[in-house]
Amino acid sequence: MNVRKIALLGILTAATIIIAVIESFIPSIGIPGVKLGLANIMILVILYELGILDAIVVNLSRVVLVGVIRGTIFTMGFLMSLTGAVMSLGIMILFYLIVKKFSVIGVSVIGSLFHVIGQILIAWIFLETSYILYYLPIIAISAIITGVLVGVVAQIIIKTEVIKKQREKYNF
Repeated sequence: MNVRKIALLGILTAATIIIAVIESFIPSIGIPGVKLGLANIMILVILYELGILDAIVVNLSRVVLVGVIRGTIFTMGFLMSLTGAVMSLGIMILFYLIVKKFSVIGVSVIGSLFHVIGQILIAWIFLETSYILYYLPIIAISAIITGVLVGVVAQIIIKTEVIKKQREKYNF
């Protein structure tokens, strides 16, 4: 890996952290616990422009560093975020690689859905009640809406080929 790519990944990681921290201070959009997931714009761009390994590294770094910055590391909220991020990126990678008929928007929506499924799973484990599952349809609908929004923005950025141009210019 060359120095320019490392620098770019550092900048992209910092951008995802800044976006996630700022978003954490924005009140929920009407439904408790629902966020837009704006940091996932960058994760999708990295997945499509730089590749799977880079998306994994930036995504996990973001979750851990935001947990440290916010002082929530190893709390239920952190574990919900980590599980959601891992499940989300895992399914996005699967659809990116295997189910090529899905657009960036489709990959974003499926990732968003699996993110909330991961969060509900952790809440179910921690709260030890299946009543949390009643929340799933409501949060799934919001995940579809936010997944579309995130996917549209990511697709616009990917179409600019801004990262591709940097890769070509600096040979990485």
